[in-house]
Amino acid sequence: MTANRALENSLMDAPVRVDVVLGEARIPMEELMSLSEGEIVELENSTTDLVDIYVSDRLMARGRLVVADGQLGVTLSEIIDSRTQPFA
Repeated sequence: MTANRALENSLMDAPVRVDVVLGEARIPMEELMSLSEGEIVELENSTTDLVDIYVSDRLMARGRLVVADGQLGVTLSEIIDSRTQPFA
């Protein structure tokens, strides 16, 4: 096995955090504190809008929400070119 193959294999096993951002809501703190179980917070985005997909806190893709076999998922619609993004 070459060094590059060994590196590739070890990278494939490295854990990464993936966040799918459905939308956001801005509400006053007192309203947030008064929420009870089962209440709904309306997001700024519609369910038909693209969701942002972050990998290790970096925007990497956008996609659409789907339900498959009773599970909520995301289909990729757009891959973001990280070379055009400014560093945070």
